[in-house]
Amino acid sequence: MHKRLPSLALASCLLTGFAGAQEAVMTWSDGVLGSTITYDMTGPPGQITYMIPSFTAGPTPLALIDPADPRSLAVGLDKIQFAQIGFLAPTSTVTLPLPLIPVLSGLQLRAQYVTIDPAMSTPFFADKVSNVTVFVLGMSGDVVNTVGAVNTPREGHSATGLDDGTVLILGGDEDDVGGGKTTVASFEIYDPQTQSFTAAGSMTQARSTHTATKLNDGRVLIVGGYALYGPGVAAATAEIYDHVTGLSTAVAAPSMGRTLHTATLLADGRVLVIGGGAKFDLTDVFGSLSTVVKTSEIYDPVANTWSTGPNVPNPLLAHQASRLADGRVLVTSGVEVGNLFGIPVPAFTSNCMRYDPVTNTFLSTASMPVPRAYHGQITLPGGGALVVGGATGDFIALTFNTHTEAYTYNHLSNAWTAAGNLNVGRAYPNLVDTGSGITVIAGLKDVDVTTGSGTPAVEVETSSYAGITWTISGAQNLPRQTPRAVAVDGGKRILIVGTGNNGLTAVDKTAEVFIP
Repeated sequence: MHKRLPSLALASCLLTGFAGAQEAVMTWSDGVLGSTITYDMTGPPGQITYMIPSFTAGPTPLALIDPADPRSLAVGLDKIQFAQIGFLAPTSTVTLPLPLIPVLSGLQLRAQYVTIDPAMSTPFFADKVSNVTVFVLGMSGDVVNTVGAVNTPREGHSATGLDDGTVLILGGDEDDVGGGKTTVASFEIYDPQTQSFTAAGSMTQARSTHTATKLNDGRVLIVGGYALYGPGVAAATAEIYDHVTGLSTAVAAPSMGRTLHTATLLADGRVLVIGGGAKFDLTDVFGSLSTVVKTSEIYDPVANTWSTGPNVPNPLLAHQASRLADGRVLVTSGVEVGNLFGIPVPAFTSNCMRYDPVTNTFLSTASMPVPRAYHGQITLPGGGALVVGGATGDFIALTFNTHTEAYTYNHLSNAWTAAGNLNVGRAYPNLVDTGSGITVIAGLKDVDVTTGSGTPAVEVETSSYAGITWTISGAQNLPRQTPRAVAVDGGKRILIVGTGNNGLTAVDKTAEVFIP
């Protein structure tokens, strides 16, 4: 069930034009073809609700029922036969069946309701007018476009699910029609209740390839990333986005600028940042590699301070890290950078380690069966971890390949076990836990890790938790080079956001939703 969004109450107030102690707020949940959709309505206790679903956007003048009422509904009357009458006490719930009819896939389903005071003590026949909910219908396995487009097309951005169910889209590089890129500071909010994006402000500076980590109090810590595409010098700064205020504010600076690092929330609320480099310049690969570090540091959001963590064995980037059930952090593989006569020498590694927050040390850990970097990794419900995909190859010959292999890590036995292979090998995959299974989205089917370029995968693969076995369950509408994917609607949908290849001069601003 979706949480009530403060923005919806504001929208309701703007629609009604009247001040009231209790506004009319509607939320929806479920909504997959072949199942049901549930609408929850909250408003003035004791009033009657009249809810109208529609495939059109209106406007429908309320003057149709009260000539004196100047307001309009943002839904049409094309499905008036499915209108529902209820009673607020102070909530009302309506559940409607959604038939498994493929032709309905891709249609926008809207809904809105008005309240009626039985005592007729209000200025018009209809008292409150709710916000509008809208989403694109689909069945399991469908990928559909969102209702609204993004405000800024992005690559190298972050996407973080917030506590109220919305998604924070931060920074990245914006493509222009001339093929250039500009690093941006802007952020926007995706609202699953309307499947639309709202420009919401800016960070203290432009950032791309940064990390964004949701803290225990719901705020988001943003660390590093480069501030200007091209030179790619990482920013030695951090900031915190606060969804309550809608502002992103600078906090204590880390010891250095980092990109291609990891940032992992510890059980006690602190954030562990590991490795990465101070520069990401594709025209100066060796210069960038020389900035890669083996250091780690820890941010305390309560004290707003950074402290020194232990070093990993070698300078490391493009690794993955996730917190296990025992509170330790599993750090896997990546690119280790050695030194030969003053020249940085990168190599894919299979080395793994675990960070112990109690002793502030790294523990000896079983190595991955196969070296890799730019892979996907998540914590499994049982407390271990799953690693999929990634890339490996030869930096001297500049030949690289992507992995299909997947492995699970058992945190109790400190052992790796082969899982089912992906159908499509991919580097930079998005690995999403929906709460009922695991989904792999996007990534590059072939890759040149020195440029970060390759052929985007459009196949979407899914698996249950038990006995990891991958099935191609759908396909993206557009190939997207470096999109971000995050579960929304309680895991019933996955948002995919990032510039796509539309084959047009105009830069793509679409976003997609996959229905597991």
